[in-house]
Amino acid sequence: MDEKSDRSFGKGIAADLRQIFSPRMLLTAWIPCLVITILHYRTPAHHGWVHDVLRRLYYLPILFAAFTEGVRGGISLSVFASLIYFPHAFTSLVSRDPADALEKGLEILLYNIVAVVAGLLVDRERREREKQEQLARRLSDALEEQQRIESQLIRAGRLGALGELTAGIAHEIKNPLHAMKGTAEILRDVVPKEAPERRMLDLHIGEIDRLAQTAERFLTFARPAPADRRPIDLREVVARVVSLVETQARKEGVTAAALPYAGEKPPIVSGDADQLTQLLLNIAINGIQAMAPRGGGELSFSLERERQGEKRVYLVRVANTGPRIPEDRLERIFDPFFTTKDSGTGLGLSIGSRIADQHDGVLSVRNLPDGRGVEFSLALPAGG
Repeated sequence: MDEKSDRSFGKGIAADLRQIFSPRMLLTAWIPCLVITILHYRTPAHHGWVHDVLRRLYYLPILFAAFTEGVRGGISLSVFASLIYFPHAFTSLVSRDPADALEKGLEILLYNIVAVVAGLLVDRERREREKQEQLARRLSDALEEQQRIESQLIRAGRLGALGELTAGIAHEIKNPLHAMKGTAEILRDVVPKEAPERRMLDLHIGEIDRLAQTAERFLTFARPAPADRRPIDLREVVARVVSLVETQARKEGVTAAALPYAGEKPPIVSGDADQLTQLLLNIAINGIQAMAPRGGGELSFSLERERQGEKRVYLVRVANTGPRIPEDRLERIFDPFFTTKDSGTGLGLSIGSRIADQHDGVLSVRNLPDGRGVEFSLALPAGG
């Protein structure tokens, strides 16, 4: 047996001893057993009925020990009771139990049989209870997983339907925009640069370009590029996002940092590094913009491994100390075109949610307790 096994064995024995000699066991088993023994030894031999009562009283602490600690507790106390009763039963060390020797021998045997039977029944009942509790936990985990899947399917269906509608509208808008821009550029070429109309045409072409960019964003939401999935280390993605937002964060008085990863295994997932960077970058920028009116704050990234139902996932948490999101907006925050910013299109988080779906992951948000800010969580299946 190696040193590590020796330590484990020693710790196991110490734990068993702590349970057998716990305060509850001392009060309900060990001390009553000693009290019965003292009374037994001090009872004169001519009080045979008292000896009969005291001899049978040993069953009470033995049963208490079995009910408290199962077979271990019951056998420990039954052996102890047998050993300390034996001199009184078969020798005249102090006084002697006047009962028949065969009766006293059977009594000692019954002490141990009762301890074993009661302990086995208690242990079996505990195993059954543990199985039921384990089954209840599994059912609870399965229910939570089903609710997550249902929520994800509802969101994906809503995004898909809106994506198809958006794609059709954006496509129909882009075609006339191209024609309008071409016509405006032809007219601009024939208008002198110093003419007042030239400035109006430049403004006209600029607005057409802006509308074209907006339509392109809608198309990007409606038809996201396929993910080029391969094994990636999430620490590298987080470090890249932190480096990208550091400059803007510093200007707004925000401290951006990635907390150390404490897991034993590298956080490897199958994903598209560019798309995941886009997702986290959008969340980070939103957090910085939310904290800017307050004069700054903290933006933190953290990584951890977690079990969700039967799956192992890696969680990327992005927390900011900005204002909380009203509860009625939390459910809608990933809806397309829903935005709380005057200049926003409401597509950033929707696109992020679709990227998460493409990676078999889930993007969620919650308000931190005690008004400490907002936290976005991206859960991705573990493994490459």
